[in-house]
Amino acid sequence: MVVALLLGLVGSLGHCIGMCSLMALVLERRAGIAGRGMLLAHLGRITSYAGLGLGAGTLGSALAGSGGHHATAPVWLTLAQGMIALLLALCAVYMALSLTGVTRSPELLLATTTQRWRRLLQRRLAPSSHPPSPQWLAAYGFGLLWGLLPCGLVMTALLLAAGAGSSLGGAATMLAFGLGTWPALLSVSWLARRQPTRVKLWPRYMAAALVLLFGAQMALRGLASWGWVEHARIGEVMVW
Repeated sequence: MVVALLLGLVGSLGHCIGMCSLMALVLERRAGIAGRGMLLAHLGRITSYAGLGLGAGTLGSALAGSGGHHATAPVWLTLAQGMIALLLALCAVYMALSLTGVTRSPELLLATTTQRWRRLLQRRLAPSSHPPSPQWLAAYGFGLLWGLLPCGLVMTALLLAAGAGSSLGGAATMLAFGLGTWPALLSVSWLARRQPTRVKLWPRYMAAALVLLFGAQMALRGLASWGWVEHARIGEVMVW
């Protein structure tokens, strides 16, 4: 969870400000969501992240099984655990490269989905003859939709959630990530007016380094499940 929190803090400075500043300004200016309403929108966004993390943690736990017990596990399960961990490591490397611009960001691969999502949100923000929902409910609902926007940084955090080892661990990982993005995105209106024309790259490189650390952990966990290296533990916590 610490890595996820740091990923949110650092990644939001480089990635989220560029991608989500427009969304925050649209909610503020077209939907009249500001102040407490914007807090509720961010709460809805983080709620979506936690829900996605719950699913990722459940899937990762189901696929990986109870890692670290390869001596008593069936051979096929041991092989599967190692392959899944190594696959997560490869995905982490790809995500880190995309954060630094070496490879295409995953969200670009989902451009069609992103465009449909934005059209849906625009329709919801358009003037309507229907009675408006209470502002707090609308703000939270828009936040839920915002959290489902295809985003490379969120996909990277979901890798961490999948490796958390449990459903609740995955949800807690994404909750920590979402909280990490709050400081930058809560001040997005101020930052949008003052952001320099040249985007600073150091936050992206720091976020990529964190993701690579996670990838190394997953790779070592996969190799350890095959017995190629020893498992490492700190007390009852398995590091890999």
